[in-house]
Amino acid sequence: MSKKSENHHKNQRIQVFARCRPLNNIERKQFCTSVVEVIPEKKEIVVKDRNSSREFFFDKVFPPDTKQISVYKAVVGPLIQEVLMGYNCTVFAYGQTGTGKTYTMEGERNSTTCSWEDDPGAGIIPRSLHQLFEELNKEENVEFSVRVSFLELYNEELFDLLSSTELSRLRLFEDSNRK
Repeated sequence: MSKKSENHHKNQRIQVFARCRPLNNIERKQFCTSVVEVIPEKKEIVVKDRNSSREFFFDKVFPPDTKQISVYKAVVGPLIQEVLMGYNCTVFAYGQTGTGKTYTMEGERNSTTCSWEDDPGAGIIPRSLHQLFEELNKEENVEFSVRVSFLELYNEELFDLLSSTELSRLRLFEDSNRK
């Protein structure tokens, strides 16, 4: 990569990462095989079918055996410093049902005897909150206001995941006239 393209790459505001999930238990029992090949050094995912294949390139790709902490350190960890400098940052997961979005974002609690930051199953959300508050606790004589939102867009409906009422739907408006 040339110096010019390296600088351009660092200044991009949007990055796209792809994480491929492993075959699940049902797929393994049915002797399914993966149609996806992840080539991290090329930042490439190849999707194969019977007669052809398609290549897709990303800012970074994660193979199925990637640990939660590795995804966090590559994708979200660097954003925490930007948040602390006052920048708004957004991380969202996109994909079909069953592709691992919830696992990546929330994770799964493997042990109640260890904290979230030490739990290998912890996802992006608990890790980012832990890192954010760890950094804030280092500051002395400074007052912070932290606001977060966790939203789910499902079948073109928006849900507030932090609402105290179950499945609190939000309304989206296309313009300031509330249309």
